[in-house]
Amino acid sequence: MTFEKYLGQVPGFTDFVSGMPNVWPISLLQDIYAPFGALHLVGLGLMGGAVLLLNLRLMGTNLTGQTLPDVERSTRPWLIIGLGIVLGTGIIIGMLNSYKLYTSVPFFVKIMALIAACIFSFGVNNALAKKEGKASTGVLVALAIAMAFWLFSLGVFQSDIITAPGVFHAITAGYALLLIYGVRTRWIAGGVYALLYGGLFLMYAVVGFDTYEPVFDVVAYSATIAGAVIMAVLYGVEIYLGRSDAATPTAKLAALFSVLCWVTVAAGGRWIGFGG
Repeated sequence: MTFEKYLGQVPGFTDFVSGMPNVWPISLLQDIYAPFGALHLVGLGLMGGAVLLLNLRLMGTNLTGQTLPDVERSTRPWLIIGLGIVLGTGIIIGMLNSYKLYTSVPFFVKIMALIAACIFSFGVNNALAKKEGKASTGVLVALAIAMAFWLFSLGVFQSDIITAPGVFHAITAGYALLLIYGVRTRWIAGGVYALLYGGLFLMYAVVGFDTYEPVFDVVAYSATIAGAVIMAVLYGVEIYLGRSDAATPTAKLAALFSVLCWVTVAAGGRWIGFGG
Protein backbone atom coordinates (compact mmCIF):
# COMPACT_ATOMS: atom_id res chain seq x y z
CA MET A 1 0.00 0.00 0.00
CA THR A 2 1.54 3.30 -1.14
CA PHE A 3 0.53 6.87 -1.90
CA GLU A 4 0.81 5.96 -5.57
CA LYS A 5 -2.07 3.53 -5.12
CA TYR A 6 -4.37 6.27 -3.85
CA LEU A 7 -3.12 9.29 -5.79
CA GLY A 8 -1.87 7.65 -8.99
CA GLN A 9 -5.33 7.89 -10.55
CA VAL A 10 -5.23 11.69 -10.43
CA PRO A 11 -4.31 12.84 -13.98
CA GLY A 12 -0.76 14.14 -14.17
CA PHE A 13 -0.02 13.66 -10.47
CA THR A 14 2.55 10.87 -10.91
CA ASP A 15 4.43 12.92 -13.53
CA PHE A 16 4.37 15.90 -11.17
CA VAL A 17 5.84 13.85 -8.32
CA SER A 18 8.54 12.23 -10.46
CA GLY A 19 9.65 15.59 -11.84
CA MET A 20 9.67 17.42 -8.51
CA PRO A 21 13.46 17.13 -7.80
CA ASN A 22 14.18 18.94 -11.08
CA VAL A 23 11.91 21.90 -10.36
CA TRP A 24 13.51 25.19 -9.29
CA PRO A 25 14.30 25.96 -6.46
CA ILE A 26 14.15 22.35 -5.23
CA SER A 27 16.85 21.40 -7.73
CA LEU A 28 19.23 23.84 -6.03
CA LEU A 29 19.07 21.83 -2.80
CA GLN A 30 20.62 18.67 -4.27
CA ASP A 31 24.15 19.83 -3.46
CA ILE A 32 23.33 20.61 0.20
CA TYR A 33 21.29 17.50 0.92
CA ALA A 34 23.50 16.18 3.75
CA PRO A 35 22.99 19.08 6.21
CA PHE A 36 19.23 18.61 6.03
CA GLY A 37 19.66 14.93 6.87
CA ALA A 38 21.86 15.79 9.86
CA LEU A 39 19.43 18.45 11.08
CA HIS A 40 16.60 15.93 10.68
CA LEU A 41 18.38 13.67 13.18
CA VAL A 42 18.78 16.57 15.63
CA GLY A 43 15.04 17.21 15.45
CA LEU A 44 14.35 13.52 16.05
CA GLY A 45 16.57 13.60 19.13
CA LEU A 46 14.82 16.65 20.61
CA MET A 47 11.39 15.28 19.85
CA GLY A 48 12.19 11.76 21.05
CA GLY A 49 13.57 13.02 24.35
CA ALA A 50 10.48 15.13 25.02
CA VAL A 51 8.15 12.25 24.11
CA LEU A 52 9.96 9.78 26.35
CA LEU A 53 10.17 12.09 29.37
CA LEU A 54 6.46 12.89 29.39
CA ASN A 55 5.27 9.38 28.54
CA LEU A 56 7.46 7.72 31.14
CA ARG A 57 6.13 10.18 33.70
CA LEU A 58 2.57 9.28 32.65
CA MET A 59 3.51 5.65 33.25
CA GLY A 60 4.60 6.65 36.74
CA THR A 61 8.22 5.59 36.29
CA ASN A 62 10.16 8.80 35.66
CA LEU A 63 10.53 12.26 37.24
CA THR A 64 8.03 11.28 39.91
CA GLY A 65 9.18 14.18 42.05
CA GLN A 66 7.54 16.57 39.58
CA THR A 67 3.83 16.89 38.86
CA LEU A 68 2.45 15.83 35.51
CA PRO A 69 1.52 19.41 34.52
CA ASP A 70 5.07 20.57 35.31
CA VAL A 71 6.63 17.82 33.17
CA GLU A 72 4.22 18.56 30.32
CA ARG A 73 4.96 22.28 30.51
CA SER A 74 8.72 21.65 30.48
CA THR A 75 8.74 19.16 27.59
CA ARG A 76 6.14 20.81 25.33
CA PRO A 77 8.48 23.46 23.79
CA TRP A 78 11.09 20.83 22.93
CA LEU A 79 8.46 18.58 21.39
CA ILE A 80 7.21 21.44 19.22
CA ILE A 81 10.72 22.56 18.22
CA GLY A 82 11.81 18.98 17.46
CA LEU A 83 8.68 18.26 15.44
CA GLY A 84 9.08 21.53 13.55
CA ILE A 85 12.65 20.64 12.60
CA VAL A 86 11.64 17.10 11.60
CA LEU A 87 8.75 18.28 9.44
CA GLY A 88 10.72 21.12 7.83
CA THR A 89 13.74 19.03 6.93
CA GLY A 90 11.54 16.03 6.12
CA ILE A 91 9.62 18.01 3.50
CA ILE A 92 12.87 19.06 1.84
CA ILE A 93 14.29 15.53 1.94
CA GLY A 94 10.98 14.20 0.63
CA MET A 95 10.89 16.59 -2.31
CA LEU A 96 14.40 15.54 -3.30
CA ASN A 97 13.35 11.86 -3.20
CA SER A 98 9.75 12.36 -4.24
CA TYR A 99 9.15 9.42 -6.57
CA LYS A 100 10.91 6.90 -4.33
CA LEU A 101 8.74 7.93 -1.38
CA TYR A 102 5.63 8.12 -3.54
CA THR A 103 5.99 4.40 -4.35
CA SER A 104 7.32 3.35 -0.93
CA VAL A 105 5.34 1.19 1.51
CA PRO A 106 7.50 2.18 4.52
CA PHE A 107 6.96 5.88 3.75
CA PHE A 108 3.20 5.35 3.69
CA VAL A 109 3.51 3.55 7.04
CA LYS A 110 5.62 6.39 8.44
CA ILE A 111 3.10 9.08 7.49
CA MET A 112 0.11 7.14 8.86
CA ALA A 113 2.00 6.46 12.09
CA LEU A 114 3.15 10.10 12.25
CA ILE A 115 -0.46 11.29 12.10
CA ALA A 116 -1.27 8.91 14.95
CA ALA A 117 1.79 9.94 16.96
CA CYS A 118 0.97 13.65 16.69
CA ILE A 119 -2.60 12.98 17.84
CA PHE A 120 -1.22 10.93 20.75
CA SER A 121 1.21 13.65 21.79
CA PHE A 122 -0.89 16.78 21.32
CA GLY A 123 -4.44 15.49 21.58
CA VAL A 124 -4.06 12.79 24.22
CA ASN A 125 -0.93 12.76 26.37
CA ASN A 126 -0.44 16.50 26.81
CA ALA A 127 -4.12 16.84 27.71
CA LEU A 128 -3.87 13.92 30.17
CA ALA A 129 -0.80 15.43 31.81
CA LYS A 130 -2.48 18.81 32.26
CA LYS A 131 -5.39 17.09 34.05
CA GLU A 132 -3.18 14.84 36.23
CA GLY A 133 -4.00 11.77 34.14
CA LYS A 134 -7.76 12.22 34.07
CA ALA A 135 -9.29 11.58 30.64
CA SER A 136 -12.13 13.69 29.26
CA THR A 137 -14.50 12.54 26.52
CA GLY A 138 -12.50 14.55 23.97
CA VAL A 139 -9.27 12.82 25.03
CA LEU A 140 -10.87 9.39 24.69
CA VAL A 141 -12.13 10.27 21.20
CA ALA A 142 -8.64 11.48 20.22
CA LEU A 143 -7.17 8.28 21.68
CA ALA A 144 -9.52 6.15 19.56
CA ILE A 145 -8.60 8.09 16.39
CA ALA A 146 -4.88 7.81 17.13
CA MET A 147 -5.20 4.09 17.78
CA ALA A 148 -7.04 3.60 14.48
CA PHE A 149 -4.28 5.32 12.48
CA TRP A 150 -1.53 3.50 14.37
CA LEU A 151 -3.07 0.04 14.04
CA PHE A 152 -3.68 0.73 10.36
CA SER A 153 -0.02 1.64 9.89
CA LEU A 154 1.08 -1.53 11.70
CA GLY A 155 -1.24 -3.61 9.53
CA VAL A 156 0.30 -2.16 6.37
CA PHE A 157 3.79 -2.64 7.80
CA GLN A 158 3.12 -6.29 8.61
CA SER A 159 1.31 -7.08 5.35
CA ASP A 160 4.22 -6.20 3.04
CA ILE A 161 6.72 -9.01 2.57
CA ILE A 162 9.73 -6.66 2.50
CA THR A 163 8.78 -4.33 5.34
CA ALA A 164 7.12 -6.86 7.70
CA PRO A 165 10.32 -7.34 9.79
CA GLY A 166 10.10 -3.63 10.70
CA VAL A 167 7.25 -4.41 13.12
CA PHE A 168 9.92 -6.11 15.23
CA HIS A 169 11.24 -2.66 16.20
CA ALA A 170 7.98 -1.64 17.87
CA ILE A 171 7.73 -4.98 19.67
CA THR A 172 11.33 -4.72 20.87
CA ALA A 173 10.67 -1.21 22.20
CA GLY A 174 7.71 -2.53 24.16
CA TYR A 175 9.74 -5.30 25.75
CA ALA A 176 12.57 -2.86 26.46
CA LEU A 177 10.18 -0.66 28.45
CA LEU A 178 9.06 -3.70 30.43
CA LEU A 179 12.64 -4.76 31.11
CA ILE A 180 13.74 -1.29 32.21
CA TYR A 181 10.67 0.03 33.99
CA GLY A 182 8.55 -3.04 34.67
CA VAL A 183 8.12 -4.05 38.30
CA ARG A 184 6.04 -7.22 38.34
CA THR A 185 6.67 -8.71 34.91
CA ARG A 186 10.25 -7.68 34.11
CA TRP A 187 11.83 -11.12 34.20
CA ILE A 188 8.88 -12.77 32.50
CA ALA A 189 9.19 -10.25 29.67
CA GLY A 190 12.92 -10.92 29.36
CA GLY A 191 12.37 -14.66 29.26
CA VAL A 192 9.59 -14.46 26.67
CA TYR A 193 11.61 -12.15 24.45
CA ALA A 194 14.71 -14.33 24.66
CA LEU A 195 12.72 -17.49 24.01
CA LEU A 196 10.73 -16.18 21.04
CA TYR A 197 13.28 -14.03 19.25
CA GLY A 198 16.42 -15.77 20.44
CA GLY A 199 14.85 -18.97 19.13
CA LEU A 200 13.96 -17.24 15.86
CA PHE A 201 17.55 -16.07 15.45
CA LEU A 202 18.90 -19.56 16.15
CA MET A 203 16.47 -21.04 13.64
CA TYR A 204 17.75 -18.79 10.87
CA ALA A 205 21.34 -19.31 12.00
CA VAL A 206 20.81 -23.03 11.36
CA VAL A 207 18.77 -22.91 8.14
CA GLY A 208 20.46 -19.80 6.72
CA PHE A 209 19.50 -16.13 6.91
CA ASP A 210 18.86 -16.05 3.17
CA THR A 211 16.28 -18.84 3.36
CA TYR A 212 12.89 -17.98 1.89
CA GLU A 213 10.99 -21.23 2.42
CA PRO A 214 7.35 -20.44 3.35
CA VAL A 215 7.49 -22.53 6.53
CA PHE A 216 10.10 -20.23 8.05
CA ASP A 217 8.05 -17.17 7.13
CA VAL A 218 5.11 -18.71 8.98
CA VAL A 219 7.27 -19.34 12.05
CA ALA A 220 8.56 -15.76 12.01
CA TYR A 221 5.06 -14.35 11.54
CA SER A 222 3.73 -16.51 14.39
CA ALA A 223 6.56 -15.38 16.69
CA THR A 224 5.77 -11.74 15.88
CA ILE A 225 2.08 -12.13 16.65
CA ALA A 226 2.76 -14.18 19.79
CA GLY A 227 5.29 -11.63 21.03
CA ALA A 228 2.85 -8.76 20.50
CA VAL A 229 -0.02 -10.56 22.27
CA ILE A 230 2.11 -11.63 25.24
CA MET A 231 3.52 -8.10 25.53
CA ALA A 232 -0.02 -6.68 25.65
CA VAL A 233 -0.95 -9.17 28.40
CA LEU A 234 2.15 -8.30 30.43
CA TYR A 235 1.39 -4.59 30.19
CA GLY A 236 -2.17 -5.35 31.26
CA VAL A 237 -0.82 -7.09 34.35
CA GLU A 238 1.51 -4.19 35.11
CA ILE A 239 -1.29 -1.66 34.83
CA TYR A 240 -3.84 -3.74 36.74
CA LEU A 241 -1.54 -4.56 39.66
CA GLY A 242 -0.24 -1.00 39.73
CA ARG A 243 -3.69 0.59 39.79
CA SER A 244 -2.90 2.28 43.10
CA ASP A 245 -0.08 4.27 41.49
CA ALA A 246 -0.49 7.98 40.85
CA ALA A 247 -0.80 7.52 37.09
CA THR A 248 -4.22 6.28 35.96
CA PRO A 249 -4.57 3.12 33.81
CA THR A 250 -5.81 5.25 30.89
CA ALA A 251 -2.76 7.50 31.14
CA LYS A 252 -0.40 4.54 31.30
CA LEU A 253 -1.95 2.90 28.24
CA ALA A 254 -1.94 6.13 26.26
CA ALA A 255 1.70 6.72 27.18
CA LEU A 256 2.70 3.21 26.16
CA PHE A 257 0.86 3.40 22.83
CA SER A 258 2.36 6.81 22.16
CA VAL A 259 5.93 5.57 22.66
CA LEU A 260 5.35 2.52 20.46
CA CYS A 261 3.67 4.70 17.83
CA TRP A 262 6.67 7.04 17.67
CA VAL A 263 8.92 3.97 17.39
CA THR A 264 6.76 2.87 14.44
CA VAL A 265 7.36 6.27 12.83
CA ALA A 266 11.11 5.84 13.27
CA ALA A 267 11.01 2.23 12.04
CA GLY A 268 9.04 3.25 8.95
CA GLY A 269 11.59 5.94 8.18
CA ARG A 270 14.50 3.59 8.71
CA TRP A 271 12.90 0.87 6.59
CA ILE A 272 12.57 3.18 3.58
CA GLY A 273 16.18 2.41 2.80
CA PHE A 274 15.50 -1.35 2.86
CA GLY A 275 12.05 -1.57 1.37
CA GLY A 276 12.23 1.19 -1.22
